[in-house]
Amino acid sequence: MRRVWWVVLAAGCSASVPALQVQAVEPTSVFQQADTRVLVRGAFPTKVKFDFEAPASSTREVQYTAQVERELDVIGLFDVRLEGPTSLSARVPSGLLLGRWALRVTDPFGRQVRLDDALDVVDCSQRECLLPDGGVLDAGAPLLPDGGSAGGGDAGPDAGDDEEDAGPPDAGPQPCGQLTFADDDLDGFGRPDSGAMLCGSGRAPMAGDCDDVDPGTFPGASEACNRVDDDCDGPIDEGVCPVLNPNWIRRLDTGGPDKTWATVAPFGVGRVWLAGNDDVWVRADGGFFEDVSGSCPNDIGSSWAAASGAAFFAGGNPALGRLTTHAVGSGGCSSTRMSSDPVAGLIGGLGADAGLVTVGALRNTRFFEWQPPGQPLETSGNLPSSVRFEDAHAQGLDSFYAVGGDTATNRMAVYRYDASARGWVAERLSSRLGLPAGRLRGVWVRSASSVFAVGDEGVVLEKRGGVWLRVPSPSSSTVTAVRAFNGARIYVTQLEGAVRKWNGRAWQTLYATDAGVQFLDVGGVSESDLWAVGTRGFVVHWAE
Repeated sequence: MRRVWWVVLAAGCSASVPALQVQAVEPTSVFQQADTRVLVRGAFPTKVKFDFEAPASSTREVQYTAQVERELDVIGLFDVRLEGPTSLSARVPSGLLLGRWALRVTDPFGRQVRLDDALDVVDCSQRECLLPDGGVLDAGAPLLPDGGSAGGGDAGPDAGDDEEDAGPPDAGPQPCGQLTFADDDLDGFGRPDSGAMLCGSGRAPMAGDCDDVDPGTFPGASEACNRVDDDCDGPIDEGVCPVLNPNWIRRLDTGGPDKTWATVAPFGVGRVWLAGNDDVWVRADGGFFEDVSGSCPNDIGSSWAAASGAAFFAGGNPALGRLTTHAVGSGGCSSTRMSSDPVAGLIGGLGADAGLVTVGALRNTRFFEWQPPGQPLETSGNLPSSVRFEDAHAQGLDSFYAVGGDTATNRMAVYRYDASARGWVAERLSSRLGLPAGRLRGVWVRSASSVFAVGDEGVVLEKRGGVWLRVPSPSSSTVTAVRAFNGARIYVTQLEGAVRKWNGRAWQTLYATDAGVQFLDVGGVSESDLWAVGTRGFVVHWAE
């Protein structure tokens, strides 16, 4: 009989678990403008599975986690790795508030240790922040995932052997005769406590920014119903919320627990389509939802709606796709057509003759265009047959993205459609992002240079300045959909029954249920009117 023993490596091979210790962090200062790799010194026990009959098959299993903490903010660190019994390495994400942060480490046995004032977050536009190769970090040029700097040739610690390196950073803002303020979010207003006689990228002539991580908050900004002081005047949500005490509320007029709402398509404040399986419901007058499922096809999973209320719905079974149209007051679906595979995602707009037209991506990676009542026109895919799309979105043909994965390699993937070449171009996802095996499940495009993607095991990605960055995961549960208004206002749904928001520093849970619900989609015309939908007939709305 094979015997497998669990032992703990320690001096003398003691049967007891040695104490976990955190003694110091190197370096003690980290960059606010970029991810920073640190080394944590201390004592870290190592858990080993040892097979006495097959020593060569023994494996070491370490699952250390680390986070930084300050008051109510808790931010997880990336790429936490055991370097040896006396050190851990980890990557501290950018965007932390300036000042001192504590560090908490959790070992494989669930024990925790906290080191107060472990890290000092510094502003590279005011203090000289040196890269490992001796270069100076430019506050306006964020680090690439491998440590290189966006803007030219190589600048990272890998000495030029990586295609992601973009080039030596400059010295950042320079002394000048004008008082300016640090403007990290580039919204034109700086932090009042950051005045200095410096000019250049990352500096603004005006102060008054109350949150320099969120580019949507600055003096004079339009106030939205989002529990944020958008205009930096002190009060929150003044005069913009539809009710006295707004909240995320479950709607009880959207069918029973047998309904699965897979997609939501808002077309005005309080006006929205729901769809899933062969059900299509609409709320068009600010009152109750109405079942308008007549003649609608099965397996609906994607939708888009114009401001007029006219809508496209799509889906399909594993062998065939379906496209259909609907309109407020029509009573049912019409102009249903078939496609060669189920639809992954679509968007709509006006065609050359001012009629509505939709473009999208099929799961088999084919691009399609459809103007009812004609037949959909498909473009043959140029990707391997092992690639499968899960979602697609765009703000125009110059910014059409699809996400999914490669079933042959089980790797996550993002593709951009090149309309001139009529084919897909793979986006570069660095190995340093630490992506797990699996697929990306949702994508949201704000512009050609601002894209968000989400997927398995809590993965959240943002494309900013031509570079894909990883946002800390809200949890290990699959993220199914994303709606982003900027990099500090990212709303997601998860299979664990939660709706969450990334505020640029930490995740906030907006709605959660333990009723066995899986949230599948999120949408809204603005932050003041958001919808999340899922299984068991769940539809939740902000603000009610």
